[in-house]
Amino acid sequence: MYLEATHMRRVVHVGPTMAPGGMSSVIQLLASNPPEGWRSSSCNTFSTKGIRRKMKRWRIAKKQIKNGDFDLVHIHSASDWSYRRKLSIAKVAKAPVIFHIHSGKFDIDTKSELDDYQVVCLSEGWSEKLRHLIGDSISVPNPVDAQLNEGVERECFTLLMGRNDPVKGHAFAYSLGLEDLRVTGVEQAPEGVTALGWVTEEEKWRLLQTAGCLIVPSDYEGQPMVILEALAAGCPVIASTNVPDLPECVKSISLDDIEGWKNAISNPIIHGLEDAVAKHHIDIVTKQWGEIYDNIIDSKTSTE
Repeated sequence: MYLEATHMRRVVHVGPTMAPGGMSSVIQLLASNPPEGWRSSSCNTFSTKGIRRKMKRWRIAKKQIKNGDFDLVHIHSASDWSYRRKLSIAKVAKAPVIFHIHSGKFDIDTKSELDDYQVVCLSEGWSEKLRHLIGDSISVPNPVDAQLNEGVERECFTLLMGRNDPVKGHAFAYSLGLEDLRVTGVEQAPEGVTALGWVTEEEKWRLLQTAGCLIVPSDYEGQPMVILEALAAGCPVIASTNVPDLPECVKSISLDDIEGWKNAISNPIIHGLEDAVAKHHIDIVTKQWGEIYDNIIDSKTSTE
């Protein structure tokens, strides 16, 4: 039997809770769906308003974790400066730390720096790929909590969802010359392309339920939330070969193969989409995290 709410274990999620993108979506989902016997909060490390505001936000977060009363600190990290900032926060934490790597471009040799923490990757494939850099790790998939509406009919437009960043492939998508391309993350686009800007959660799910297919022509990715969400919404997906660990129902095409992209968009895989992401359901992923959290705390208690 679990303890009363006033004595529940406390986990804090540390990362870019206020930023656009997949990592923020994961943090929000996990913080809103804590495992049984746990209560969760979040600590934002990110600002969109320039380097000085970003550094201020990082210092505030570091102070919050140093002075906070938590049973577990769950840190969400990308690569480069994201990793360096998060590592500095991990070092001041008084509670055990989970270091959760989301980046699809992690290239830092960190084995000695992460020895004291439980390192988590997005898949077994990523754990193996990064082993020479991060040492041993465990894997937990990203969660999905589909917010679908009844009676929505699918249309014929092609959709690209991603922040306004060259690695997301907006320029490549424009070069395909598609008849009805709609893109998020940008306010302006070439003639014939519909720029949707940054969309709300409700708008995102409506787009995924109505798009003919989603394209992900990225230069690199970790485990894109938008692919998991699209499949959960029954939306076919075509992705670049730079995106790893794709389900078999996702067509994977090289960015050098323009005709291959056009053909795949005309003939996407439409079967087995929802089944491909069953393991990502929020309830299943939450249970996995609960087992990990409990094991860390129980192990700490047994050695005290």
